[in-house]
Amino acid sequence: MVNLGEMLIAFGWSGIVVGIMMGGLMGMYAFKGPFRAPKGHENYTDLNRRMLRLAHIAFIMLPLISMLYGMSIDDLQVPYIYKYYAAICMVILSVGIPVLLIAACFYLPFKYIQVIPFSCGMFALVVMAVGRVSAL
Repeated sequence: MVNLGEMLIAFGWSGIVVGIMMGGLMGMYAFKGPFRAPKGHENYTDLNRRMLRLAHIAFIMLPLISMLYGMSIDDLQVPYIYKYYAAICMVILSVGIPVLLIAACFYLPFKYIQVIPFSCGMFALVVMAVGRVSAL
């Protein structure tokens, strides 16, 4: 059996690195940076730019939530198969949402596919909530 908690914590740190690097790249054109803003990102309120900023934050916060999830998952009193799929779902959530936000910057209908990683995240959170509540 895989140590799900350690896997999620390692994955979380990796995701945070991606989010920080993404912020650094965005800073190269934001606030009169040395580069010109990409097409569709010129104005601070452009939808593409807002989605990219949201993706940057999601690449940091969702892996951070995955790390918190990883600190708790091994103690849950639910069958291992649920924990296994919940851990996979947390990874899908943490990668899927920001990647689809970035993709939607180039082709807006990608934002509608976010229901898939969102649903995965909801499954994982329900498993955690049921496991914690049943332990009371």
